[in-house]
Formats: sequence, C-alpha cells, structure tokens
Amino acid sequence: MTAAVLVPGSASGSVPSGETARGVVYEDRNDNGRRDAGEPGIPDVAVSNGLDVVTTDDDGRYALPVDDETIIFVSKPAGYMVPVDDDQLPQFYYRHYPNGTPHELRYGGIEPTGPLPESVDFALVPQEEEPDVFDAVVFADTQTTTSGELAQLQEDIVDELVGTDAAFGLTVGDVVNDPLNLYAEHNSIMSEIGVPWWNIPGNHDMDYDAPTDEHATDTFKSVFGPTNYSFTYGDVHVIGLDNVEHLGPDEGYRGHFSDEQLQWVENDLALVPEDKLVVIATHIPLRTGATDSPAVNTGNLDQLLALLQGREHVYSFAGHDTSNSWHSWFGPEDGWQGDEPFHHQVLAEARGGGWSTGPIDERGVHAADMADGNPNGYYTMSFDGPDYTSRYQPASLPADFQLRLSFSGGRGDVMHVPGGPSGSGDFAEPVQYHPRDWDAEHGPTPTVTANVFDGGSRHTVEMSIDGRPFAPMQLSEPAMDPYVTALHEMYQGTDEQPVAPEPSSHLWTAALPNNVRPGDHTVTVRSTDPYGHATERTTEFEVVTGRPPAR
Repeated sequence: MTAAVLVPGSASGSVPSGETARGVVYEDRNDNGRRDAGEPGIPDVAVSNGLDVVTTDDDGRYALPVDDETIIFVSKPAGYMVPVDDDQLPQFYYRHYPNGTPHELRYGGIEPTGPLPESVDFALVPQEEEPDVFDAVVFADTQTTTSGELAQLQEDIVDELVGTDAAFGLTVGDVVNDPLNLYAEHNSIMSEIGVPWWNIPGNHDMDYDAPTDEHATDTFKSVFGPTNYSFTYGDVHVIGLDNVEHLGPDEGYRGHFSDEQLQWVENDLALVPEDKLVVIATHIPLRTGATDSPAVNTGNLDQLLALLQGREHVYSFAGHDTSNSWHSWFGPEDGWQGDEPFHHQVLAEARGGGWSTGPIDERGVHAADMADGNPNGYYTMSFDGPDYTSRYQPASLPADFQLRLSFSGGRGDVMHVPGGPSGSGDFAEPVQYHPRDWDAEHGPTPTVTANVFDGGSRHTVEMSIDGRPFAPMQLSEPAMDPYVTALHEMYQGTDEQPVAPEPSSHLWTAALPNNVRPGDHTVTVRSTDPYGHATERTTEFEVVTGRPPAR
C-alpha cells in the first residue's frame, strides 16, 4: 500500500510511542457497522491521534503513532456520515487506553481497553444528499443536576425539537452540572430529537478529582470520545475544542488552549480548503468583553487567531457565561488581521439562569431567565455554502419573541412590562403616565427599555410612537435589566426566586416624548439583526389626566 503522509508540520509534535495504529476508512454501504465484501476504502479522509493528522491512501488505509492514552478519530468528510449509536452519538473514534485511567476517579474515567487491535477501522455511511444549505441546532449549557432537571430540559426544549429537519445538533459544554453519572439519562432524552448530536466538554463535565488536566475529562471521553475533533458538512468545517484547563482539584480552571491542541488545529486546517466556512466551537468564550476573568475568557486567544489568519470565512461560538449573551467582532485591536472582522458569539444558555430559578409555570417548569434578562433557549444555525445566520429560539415561547419591552420613570419610577409573553413574572398593570411625570422634580423621565435577546453592537434598534417615523434607540452601557431587577425583588426569598440581575450588554433605551397628548398611545420597537432579520414588538401606554396615578 501507499504510505499515508503526515500533514506538514505535524511530525515535530508526534505522539511518542512504540506502536503504530493501522486501519481502513471504508464505505459502509449497507450501514451495518462492519466491512463487507465490495465495500471500498475511501481515499483522502483525515484521521488523527489528537496531534498528527494523516489522510487515507487510495485504498482508504492510514497509519498513526499512538501511546497508551490515545483516541484515534476520523474527521467526517462532506458526503458521508459517521455511524451513530442508539443515543444518536457519533461513533467516529477508537479509544486506545490499554491500562485505562491511571487514577481512581469518582465517576470512573476510562476502563482498560486492552491491546491495540490489528486494524482500527472506521465506517462512513454515504449520504444520499448532503446539501450546501442546511440547519444545525446548537445548545449551550444544558447543565442539569438531577433527573428532575432533566425532565424540565425535556419539557422545555427537547420535546419541541422532536422531528426537526436540522442536519445535526451540537452542545458546547456543560452537558451536565457535575454529576457525570447523568450522562446516560441525558443522552437518552436528547436522542429523541432524532438527529446526530455532537458534544464538547465544559467545566461542569470535568473529573474534579483528577490531579491534573491530563485526565480531567476521562469520564467525558468514556462516553463521548475525543474532546477535540472536527467534521465537515457541506461547505462547513466544524472544529470542536476543549478550552477548559483543569488547574487541580482545589485550583479551579481557566480558558486556555494547550500547545498540543493548537498543533492539531494547524494540522487539521492544512487539509481544509480556503473557500470553506470554518466554525470554531468552544465552551469558554474566546473573549467576552464584559470581564477579564481567566475563567470566562481564553487567555491565549491570539495563538488560535494566528492559525486562522488569512481565512475569509470564519465564525465562532461558545457558552459558559451565565450572565450575558453577546455578539462581538474581533479586529486589529484584538489581534485579528483579516479583511473581515472575526465574528464570535457568546450563546444564551439552554438552562438560562438555572433549572431551579424563576417562577414556575403550569407545567412545573421554572422560567430560568438569565441574569441579563434573556430567556433560556437554543439556536438554529443556518448555513448556505460559506454563509451563515444564527437565530435564537426562546424556550417554549413564540419564535418571534425576540425582545422584551419595559417602561420605567415618572412618579416613583415604577417598572411595568406590558401584556403578552414576557418569559416569566406578572406585571399586568396598565402602563400609565401623567403629564407631570415629565417634570424632573417628579422622578426620572419616562423611558422605554428594549432587551433585545442575544443582541449585539451590530443590531439596529428603533422606536416609533403612534406610527410616527422610527427613530434610533440608544445602546446602553452594560446595565441591569429593569425587568430582571423587578422580578428578583418580587420573588426574593421564595422557591421561585430568579437569579440576581447582572449587567446586560443588549439593552437599548429611549425616552418617551413629552409632547404626547392624554389618551392611549402605541409604542413599536423594531430590532434588525446583522443578517437583516427584523423583529417588531408593539404595546400601549396611556397618559391620564386629573389626579396622577398612585405609584
């Protein structure tokens, strides 16, 4: 056979070993999980040991060095799918841990796998059609602690996705909230969605009792496989990266890429054509802009950006930040020299502020609003060749509920949320002002605040009063959402207490004009996202005469 060739540059960091793994990547035409007569090998498929990347020869064969703690995996090419198990988890890897995890871990780690097989083969199932235009579903931080919280996840999000036509799903970490023995139940519930589901680990998916980072995700690996991997669907190349570095049982963690990870990324990208969209998925944000905490940012982001420089099509998303969701665009000041800014998105969480926070609805499900006022939910990522859009879906709420309006100011500065879906809480009193409320001596100017869920600096937000021309609203400096503040005060000390408010980066404000006549009035707020999707929300307020309304 023709020897598989290491990607240039990978040999300098090759896995030290006295063994070589050999095998075949083949076309599993009858999808039975074994190679039958007439099923050919597939050439030019990337296979990796987590550092080196090789491509299969004309007969689908590869060879890779391995040590005693190696996961060998294939990078799914376009036009094929890797098999999935009964829980819809992709089976694209082989764990070679002949001695298992060398430490006793609470949740078990990796069991010994025994000697290296003579041939480590990978099946790829040919796809009848893999379109360039497709959707993917993305969750951030499902993060359940108990079976009861898993039931809420199913009721609030999973059930409405059953039967989706998305090509695949992806969870960007914190699959569970520390009890790693919940993986089996979690995966069984998620499998009901009915699409292949990829996962990367978060800080709550770690073996906290591991002495170092080297074995801190062994239990995760025992269920899901490698923590760094890639696959291609259509014109989209997804790279999942574990950027949570375990600093020790009593030392916490930080956002960081290891030298080995970065070398693997370089080797992987060497095989990805420049016209493909490269999507980087991590748990900890690359950068938040809201805090410089090493636990919420990736400290050596510049090294990842250096590997991506020169690529025209790049997109990145992460979860982890429970207080704020936000879009940002990296430029020269961030170390990115591309012709177009690097788009990084911090996702709102599936579990929001936590499955045990917020008012409980008739289903027995907590509202779980995030500390920035964003409802919990998930994302649909739509791809068209190398182009993409993301769309946020609030859990169990109308798809067009993309912003919440609240009114404040005037006598007593009382906060009101008009009728309609608000996500949680009950602020049903009519919004009323008196002409005197515009007098400075009676309090702050009557103001409308729009919390644009999953908003960012490139959103355009405008307000119209009574059908007048739209005028821009002002993006606030990070501030507390008045809705979350009032909700927290309302339920404080109860079993339905929501999370405490934290500064939100996606609030827009505008003062109500002081020249509105007594009577009923409409307020329409229109938000247009960077992809051109517009959302409008219309509500009413009243200006009353006579005695000012009590506050």
